[in-house]
Amino acid sequence: MTFAAASGAFAAPVPPKPIDPKQDGLGVTLPAGLDADTLVGLVMPMGDPTRVTLVGAKPWPRRADSFVVIVCAAEDRALISKTPDCGPQTAGPGVTEQTLPVAYVGVVERKAGGAPTLVAASGAITLKTDWSRSMLTAPVDAEEAPDSRVLPSHWRKFDLAPYRIADDEYAFGLRGGWSESFAGGGALFNALYLFKIETNRLAVVLAEPMYANYDIAGGWNKDGTRDHSIETDENVLAITKRKTDGYYDLRVTQKGDRDVEKIFQWSKREGKYLEASSKP
Repeated sequence: MTFAAASGAFAAPVPPKPIDPKQDGLGVTLPAGLDADTLVGLVMPMGDPTRVTLVGAKPWPRRADSFVVIVCAAEDRALISKTPDCGPQTAGPGVTEQTLPVAYVGVVERKAGGAPTLVAASGAITLKTDWSRSMLTAPVDAEEAPDSRVLPSHWRKFDLAPYRIADDEYAFGLRGGWSESFAGGGALFNALYLFKIETNRLAVVLAEPMYANYDIAGGWNKDGTRDHSIETDENVLAITKRKTDGYYDLRVTQKGDRDVEKIFQWSKREGKYLEASSKP
């Protein structure tokens, strides 16, 4: 089938012009041998393809012939934008209320000359990021949430660093974020979501705040320019040599201040990493 967002078929969200690979964090320019129709059918099989706002894929160096895939969807087909996007959608002209994107993530294998096959899929991502003990300034959405837990308002890029969480197992990352605008400035935040393959399921095993940036406007200058104060705080994740239930512990520290840290250990019962200790 051929995608067309406004009709019964789904129009593959092809960018109006080629995207610089360095800026294509989600892999909207699909690798050779992969197409949007197939990836949507594999990663979001029970979803409505007319809601899809973005399809992306990138080679995963840690697994032979494999690709990490993301399919983003709006809550309603009427909300779809004309260009690939994995951020908030609005219902139409003059409407200010926005809905969060629904993200589906998967790993697909394609051997030379063969058709893509599904290795594992996450279903809709529902695990929220907990900002209550993040060591970073939290976005407004998190501050207003009763438990400081929120889903990202944007999915920004894959993080394919070699996250070796066990002797024979790697995880991969996906960065989600939030953005805010205010008089004379704005703020950006992001969190790291780590995924691991569990048989045919792709599990989110960590969702941790990693970055906060504020651009605050100051006084006006005679030439019409305005002073700005830029504040950036960043966390760094490292794999330690210590193991819990066969998985390496994770350490999150503040960049520039390694004495501030959080340790995450694998929970066999929960099937994900949980905070074990922290040091202010």
